[in-house]
Amino acid sequence: MKAKWIVRLGQHEWARHTRAEDAGDALCLLGSVQRGAQIGALAVDHEGAYFQVNGEYISPLNKRLIGKAVSAAKGRAPARSTPAPQRSTSAPVVTVRRRRVAVDSIRNT
Repeated sequence: MKAKWIVRLGQHEWARHTRAEDAGDALCLLGSVQRGAQIGALAVDHEGAYFQVNGEYISPLNKRLIGKAVSAAKGRAPARSTPAPQRSTSAPVVTVRRRRVAVDSIRNT
């Protein structure tokens, strides 16, 4: 059985494999693509063709298979319009303690 293509979307994913300058103006970087040990940045051109980018090396990918993997990745990705849940935090409690000073019980005056 052949390994499936795994797509992860986002700038932090493709930045591991290439720079935006290496992909050129014709390609739009989407994320990363992986199949077994083969891994690289995922890019798409203006015609909808997908490419794997590793540094300056660009190789074409199967449009149908990668399109299915991209659709699955979009379904797994959290919606951008929903804000992250806020953690309820209370104000910190600060306790100030006085320093104890030893006092002689018998004073000579």
